[in-house]
Amino acid sequence: MTMHRSRRLALLGLAAPLWLAACASVTPTRGFDTGETARAEQYTGRFAANYTRYGREEGVQGSFRWEEQGRNVRLDLISPLGQTLAVVTSTPSGATLDLPNEKPRNAPEVDSLMEQALGFSLPVSGMRDWLHGRPAPGSASKITRDPEGRPATLTQNGWTVRYVTWQEATQAPATSAATAATAPQPRRIDMARDAGAAPLSVRLVIDPEAKP
Repeated sequence: MTMHRSRRLALLGLAAPLWLAACASVTPTRGFDTGETARAEQYTGRFAANYTRYGREEGVQGSFRWEEQGRNVRLDLISPLGQTLAVVTSTPSGATLDLPNEKPRNAPEVDSLMEQALGFSLPVSGMRDWLHGRPAPGSASKITRDPEGRPATLTQNGWTVRYVTWQEATQAPATSAATAATAPQPRRIDMARDAGAAPLSVRLVIDPEAKP
């Protein structure tokens, strides 16, 4: 990654209108793998990332759109003025990072792609489960819970996830005389990469109307 890329993303937090106005839209070049039978789920919200690059503290913020279907995930990062800055697509067969006016970048997994190109990386593979308040399968994790039994912190794969606030409880459609409440969904999630790697923290605020 070049210094130019890191500085260009840092301008988001400073609302650089000329650069944002010139930013091209991004069309994803990787589709979802077929064969995933889970229903599609979507979230929208806001993100803010703070990281250190070349000894300097950098920050970027905007909105995001998250779509998942089983192990397929697509993440759009969007500037405060509505331009798509990057599209991340992760599937069982591989991962692609699409950026404005650049060739697609492909790799077996997406986290390293994001860090090399953007200076920071969202833990996409873990977020597929962390957004639901549960650990990702296949690796050790540690969970603490709040007085209501919801996850308070989740530590896994070098990340600490804090569930700061939760969505208001909603009711699922009644299938019998009784009406069951849906599982609680996070509203704000703070994620920090543990010591030993380059410092990185990410805040996600999920829109209330975005329900899985």
